[in-house]
Amino acid sequence: MKGFCARYLEVDLGSGEIRVREFEEELFRKYIGGTGLAAYLFLKEMDPLVDPLSPENPLMFFCGPLTGTSFPGSGRSSVVAMSPLSGLWGECNVGGAFGAAVKLAGFDGIVFKGKAPGPVLFWLDGDQAELRDASHLWGLDTYETNERLQEELKGDGASVRTMQIGPAGENGVRFAAIVNEIGSVAGRCGLGAVMGDKNLKAVAVRGRGKMEYADPEAAREISKRLADKLKGHLLAGTLHELGTNGALDTGMLSGDVPVKNWSVGEWMDALDTLNSFYYNDNILVKIVGCYACTVRCKRVVKVDEGPYAMHEHAGPEYETVCLMGTNLMNASLEAVAKANDLCNRLGMDTIAMGSVIALLMEAQEKGIAGEGLTGLDLSWGNMEAALEAIRLTAARDGFGDSMAEGSLALATSLGAPELAVTVRGMDFPAHDPRGFHGYGLAYAMGTRGACHLNSVNLLVEGGMGSWPEIGLKGPYKGMTSKGKAEITWKCLSIGQLFNSLCMCEFIGAFLSLDDQVDMLRAATGFDWTLDELLECGWRIWYLKRHILNLRGSGRNDDVLPPKAMTPTEEGTNAGSIPNMEKMLAEIYELAGLDAEGTVPPDKVEI
Repeated sequence: MKGFCARYLEVDLGSGEIRVREFEEELFRKYIGGTGLAAYLFLKEMDPLVDPLSPENPLMFFCGPLTGTSFPGSGRSSVVAMSPLSGLWGECNVGGAFGAAVKLAGFDGIVFKGKAPGPVLFWLDGDQAELRDASHLWGLDTYETNERLQEELKGDGASVRTMQIGPAGENGVRFAAIVNEIGSVAGRCGLGAVMGDKNLKAVAVRGRGKMEYADPEAAREISKRLADKLKGHLLAGTLHELGTNGALDTGMLSGDVPVKNWSVGEWMDALDTLNSFYYNDNILVKIVGCYACTVRCKRVVKVDEGPYAMHEHAGPEYETVCLMGTNLMNASLEAVAKANDLCNRLGMDTIAMGSVIALLMEAQEKGIAGEGLTGLDLSWGNMEAALEAIRLTAARDGFGDSMAEGSLALATSLGAPELAVTVRGMDFPAHDPRGFHGYGLAYAMGTRGACHLNSVNLLVEGGMGSWPEIGLKGPYKGMTSKGKAEITWKCLSIGQLFNSLCMCEFIGAFLSLDDQVDMLRAATGFDWTLDELLECGWRIWYLKRHILNLRGSGRNDDVLPPKAMTPTEEGTNAGSIPNMEKMLAEIYELAGLDAEGTVPPDKVEI
């Protein structure tokens, strides 16, 4: 089968058994791949009520049908498990080249079950798979682990691609991440803690195969056409030159950037030393990209001297610049870069970690939790204390044990749950629904909590992308709730589609949906239509929503936190809050959900 390998590896970490399992073609037509295929497997073969930190919680790595192809934006893969942070559905879409290596090894994915008796490495060399002792790697940070594996596994042929956890995953930090080599991170939902609980230190893959296309001639023509399209695309060029942090200036002007734990509407002075021009002039070393990407937006940075000196490694993205910068009242980009580097090495989500620090800074300011409790002077902008908080959290040392539980649990333990800015226990990304009301609805209806990737509202309302072929053509006014339910319902389908294709959402924003259909047809030979793909997106969303329902989450959790429903007094979004009751009523009707937010039985197809 072209585009798909039609098989995956199932690894029982407890017994050491590794077996090949096969997929039927029908499953790809209905669930595509990536997180869609994972949701199907969860409901079909696994216990959707499983404890996230138990051997029974499977950890799944899956590719999409375009993964491993030469098409732009296809160098991504999915990681799925029940989330230790939210206790609900957890998924990540990660860049780099790991997914392509799995596909070129001849598999659509790898599913890990059970728990190894001690630290292990899973090594897939071509189609030869084995578990190896990883005791010598346990305790190393993610960069050290990757370096050690590259040395140990080097040989002839293709590069070795790795996914590993750091001390945070080993210690069960509930927002621990999984790091792909050194520049790409499966950051959200705490899936690194699942990996650590399984004693799985790392997964390493060398793909030795060659991608085959159903229509090689069409694939070559489409790759060239889309590369030319991206080369002349203004926003694609801007993303390359400025990186994701290029959105900071416009975000601040449009009321999108979090400031002082989401309590202030703007902080214009911070732009002087946090924006992408300062970034490029002061810390940027080079620009790199994911597998098969022609845009290349990733940054490699270095800080030569001072308290935030760091070696040349992956640089912070927009989300981190906000959550470790503006939201902490920190205007030092060098400090943000250091915090990002530390989180990457220790293996933690920068969004969640930044959110924990922000609420503690506010708690100290309000006299709720001071230095006597935390052992740290977490006054606004104190980045030396923030960096120490990161170290303590990864080690679960002292008050770090409380920080490692995540922002909602921490704020609740302090008697101030209103300081946490989460939906379903997952922290907001750095995009404010008071500036763009549809974001709030997308956060509430997202299948993993507050997320800007489960739905493409950020691209559509934020003006980065439009798909007139399905009626999504802006510009749209951000600070209104009118019409946002219809927009969000379509955006949810496209978001699920991209996460199942394992397509980069930036590249997806720069291309048409018809381009996606063309790529899929050339890769797989399936006669997919755009309408069929949109139905796949909604089908996948219903499956994930059904899993939420089974775990007791519905209308009760389709809410925004108090911070997001409190208007700011300054900035572009001053006085604006989304009308959640209106938007929820409208999208429930579009989705056919009942008053409790439950998926109708006829929408759950297994």
